Amino acid sequence: MAAKTALVKVFTSFMDGMTAVDAQIEVSITPGLPSFDVIGLCDSSIRESRGRIQPALAASGYKMPKGHITASISPSYIKKSGTGFDLPIAVGMLIASGQLEVPSGVRIYSSGEIMLDGTVKGTPAASLRLRMNHEQYDMVFIPEEEVDAARCASLKCMTLRSISELRSIFEDDGYSPVSYSVDDIGRSEEDLPDFSSVKGQQKAVRALLIAAAGVHNILLLGSPGCGKTMAGKILAGILPPLKGAEIGDVYSVMEAAGLKDDPEESLILSDRRPFRYIYPGMSRGRILGTPSKLMPGEFALANHGVLFADEIFEFKREVMEALRVPLEDHVVRMSKDGRNFAFPASFVFVAAGNPCRCGMLYEEGRRCTCTPRVINNYMGKLSGPIKDRIDLVAEMRSISGEYLAESAVKEDIKVNEQMKAYVKSAWDMQRNRFNDGVFNGTCCNADAELFRASSEVVRYAAEIAEASGFSARGFNRILRVGRTVADLAGREDMIKADVAEAGIYRKGDNQYVRAGLSAS
Repeated sequence: MAAKTALVKVFTSFMDGMTAVDAQIEVSITPGLPSFDVIGLCDSSIRESRGRIQPALAASGYKMPKGHITASISPSYIKKSGTGFDLPIAVGMLIASGQLEVPSGVRIYSSGEIMLDGTVKGTPAASLRLRMNHEQYDMVFIPEEEVDAARCASLKCMTLRSISELRSIFEDDGYSPVSYSVDDIGRSEEDLPDFSSVKGQQKAVRALLIAAAGVHNILLLGSPGCGKTMAGKILAGILPPLKGAEIGDVYSVMEAAGLKDDPEESLILSDRRPFRYIYPGMSRGRILGTPSKLMPGEFALANHGVLFADEIFEFKREVMEALRVPLEDHVVRMSKDGRNFAFPASFVFVAAGNPCRCGMLYEEGRRCTCTPRVINNYMGKLSGPIKDRIDLVAEMRSISGEYLAESAVKEDIKVNEQMKAYVKSAWDMQRNRFNDGVFNGTCCNADAELFRASSEVVRYAAEIAEASGFSARGFNRILRVGRTVADLAGREDMIKADVAEAGIYRKGDNQYVRAGLSAS
């Protein structure tokens, strides 16, 4: 057995909000009465590692080192929590006591919780922590449960089921890392309804295609049962699959939100874009996140996907108003202990609601029983700033008996595949125009030169905005939607027809305008 080492350094990482921070653990064993101290501004979950590591070493065939053991975790000025420090502390103790022999100068990274029987378990937010630069380390050990997190990070490492496996690695078999990648997950297939099943809703289908192609906010208005929710779900299916870092982004936030242990959620590493659903009665913390715990909400969980807000007019006013900044900046900001944290929230926002209290305003045959005042009061629940952030409005009506009969017949038509191709082509044009991850609907401002909009087209957009009473933000968004219409057509330069279509979708039909929702 090698001579005892006075001081050993092992590296790990921990979460500070949604940011991963590198940490260094120094383990020292000095002569004296047996004791075990963990220092470095640690909470009880880290200090309790003493009670887990001692029986775990005994169960795995190791000896508890004699003398005074000190484990110092730096940086010491940041408060730390979590059980992921167990494994690196144990590794440091075994090396410092001479039970594991490591060549001088070897840098070791590890993280994981240790059970009393020596089993190594994964810890929350592993994918965020592992996505840091690990090329600086010579050896990387993680729990076997964190293989998906390693794929997100494209990490080269070895996985452990138990700390007893360390002996064979350091003494017998040697360090043999495996390279993990998101390319290993394959491609997911989801059996979603096809847009061909959305009968008699041509305007809504076109608006949804534009929303998907440019990542625009859209409002669907229609009577109950006309297919608003189904259309929103199908929308997620025509978006291009997640790729590379996006897969890791989605998985990381879901893991940080604790969905890994939620039996109602299915946390799997997938290239499928998320579809999140919010509804009246859902708390603000559930939607935007909980600052006290830095827990992401549905806005952050919908990042890179679709957020569907059902019955938008029934949301509490304070909840609705809290959506204003995230819908504009595509970020959810939180404050805790005087520090600011941010969660990315870039998605296609699909809101759905009835056009009036009875829901029959758009139906033929004068079926609506609401008075103009009731309609205005109902539609007025959506404040001006929220309305201003809606890029497209589409009306949906109950379909006729003929269409109902057709909807029950399964057709061998793949409209979704056609729409996917259109959306992918539009996204490719936007990737060439902006930095990756920025779209027409999420860019800061419409730039006439960048958008390839002539002065004539810009003047035409300004005339539409002035005639319709749109704000400066509304004018800006007409240009953004117009640019998306041009992208769908494969045009490098915008034309007046692109802007005209954008203006139509921003206004909605005449009933919608009269209800006071088109202008702020």
